[in-house]
Amino acid sequence: MNKVLPLPMLVVSMLTPTISIADSVAETEEVLDSNPVYLELYTRYEEERNAGLQGLIGWITFSDFYDIEFAAEVNTDGYYEYNLGKFIPLTDKAWLHTYVGYTQWNYRLSFRAGYNFDNGIMVNARVRPEFGYDDWIGVDENGNEVNYGTNLSVRTDFFIGYNSKRYEFFYNRVDNFETDKEIADMFRNGTHMVTDHEFRVTYTANRWRPYFQTTIMKDGFFDGKSYEDDLRWQVGFALPMDI
Repeated sequence: MNKVLPLPMLVVSMLTPTISIADSVAETEEVLDSNPVYLELYTRYEEERNAGLQGLIGWITFSDFYDIEFAAEVNTDGYYEYNLGKFIPLTDKAWLHTYVGYTQWNYRLSFRAGYNFDNGIMVNARVRPEFGYDDWIGVDENGNEVNYGTNLSVRTDFFIGYNSKRYEFFYNRVDNFETDKEIADMFRNGTHMVTDHEFRVTYTANRWRPYFQTTIMKDGFFDGKSYEDDLRWQVGFALPMDI
């Protein structure tokens, strides 16, 4: 547990909810057609880490250019992500969403499939390989330089939600897996590094959509000796609109 690993990469990059239509889930195919711009502002606090931040998420659908989406997230912790994606309706209920993304730590390739039932229940699942590059260098216990950047990690999501006329509820399980042994050995569970349990409720009766989210973060906080569980609180609002 005495290897050096860039902590922001762990507590922000792997644990931050990814930018996509399916993650916010407030946006259905119909909303995409009539509201091609989506903004979300949030403030977040992690208890054990004793750290807070504010962030902005946004995406725009270019309806005249094959419905390609451009999305971005930035926050006051220095994190950023940019991606290009595509929402693909398969039927009036089933859909796919994919994107390629870039952060300060890695490149990402996301594939998500979902189904929206007539009774308001929504289910979807995702796999997202993340390809690290050479910007993160650390030093091991013997003073040797170690490149933690050129690694492959994989994030998976399993989402279930319910959307009524006034409220939306969802649970999302996030798991992160690491293929680099130097990194995986630092975690209690080895290659299965982190599991998050995300719970969110959103008020959807008007265009301004306030929400509250809590996340139980398994092995999500490094206290200098070991990785410990953490609890994240997040409040914000979403605003779909036309331009």
